[in-house]
Amino acid sequence: MKKKVMLFLMAIMMSFSAMCYASYGSDLDAETKIVDQFFAGGDYKKASAFMDPSLAKDLTADRYKEMFANMNKELGKMVQKDLRVYQVFSDGHVLVYAAKFEKGAVMELDVAFKVTNGKFSIMNFRVVDPNAQAPAENNAAKK
Repeated sequence: MKKKVMLFLMAIMMSFSAMCYASYGSDLDAETKIVDQFFAGGDYKKASAFMDPSLAKDLTADRYKEMFANMNKELGKMVQKDLRVYQVFSDGHVLVYAAKFEKGAVMELDVAFKVTNGKFSIMNFRVVDPNAQAPAENNAAKK
């Protein structure tokens, strides 16, 4: 009887802790869908629906199309992305991905989200080469 009670208590404790750790699961799912739609590079109207007004002002439809044309030319299409970091702040979240592209490049994809009344919007993003050195580091390495 004691074993059954202990097993029952252990199951309750584990399920409670699992619920506590999974509190951001629905947020992460929603943000992942937004990232997928935004970086599909297709329809600006769909992508702009998820942008913060300040980003939408800077990233016009022409700049959005030009950005993806350049990315497709230099890197190819994104074939895979793996979430590496999920940071939580009081007013938003940051997702960091390792993104693999057709031409073999693995880039770091950072997406910053703003949360307003439970609605997620992309506040900023960047695609960077994690192996690139800053110009100051390049000059120091040459000397």
